[in-house]
Amino acid sequence: MRHVPETLQAALETGVTRLCTCWIVTRSDGDRFGFTDHDRDLDWQGVTCRAGTGFGATGCAAEAGLAPDQAGLLGAFDDGVLRAGDLEAGLWSGARVETWRVDWSADPPEGLKTGQGELGEVRRVDARFEAELLGLSHRLSRVTGRVFARRCDAVLGDERCGVAGDHPAFALGCDQSFATCRDRFSNTLDFRGFPYMVGNDVLQASPASETVRDGGSRGLGG
Repeated sequence: MRHVPETLQAALETGVTRLCTCWIVTRSDGDRFGFTDHDRDLDWQGVTCRAGTGFGATGCAAEAGLAPDQAGLLGAFDDGVLRAGDLEAGLWSGARVETWRVDWSADPPEGLKTGQGELGEVRRVDARFEAELLGLSHRLSRVTGRVFARRCDAVLGDERCGVAGDHPAFALGCDQSFATCRDRFSNTLDFRGFPYMVGNDVLQASPASETVRDGGSRGLGG
């Protein structure tokens, strides 16, 4: 259960608007930045939360259970903090975000963390940016490691594939099948799939069915 400090609770009960929202953002390079929807800069959590940047939430959706929380953030580019070049370099992608409700009238200010997450997709729209704010539970839906599948998971021409861009058949592309890798590119040693893995036909086989089942589809090997 979230604990609300007594002084902050008292401020909430007065009904007088003395609260603002602060966002503390820690980028992948370790740099920390602060933003607030207050009308002046505010020092909070060792960071100066800057006002007037247009940084703010566009909405929030949360569900019980392990479904990931989602919200939106937007802000204007500012050469002092939010530089378009840093965005294009990916420095803001995956940044950790803490959201706080702060009583700016207290001395020193007092606040309560109301959420945390990380930035998902960050998009540039004219002179501003838009970003997804994802709850920490979204990490549970990430695919970690490799997926075992019959088709190759490399990209034609990349380091794992090994096919050079000047290969005569490069322009024809690749459908990631073993047959294409073998017949079109003679590159079976670098094939990153598992063409002979067991399939549902083996799991569903009965003693009266065919005696040989390797799980591969017809024509996969030749």
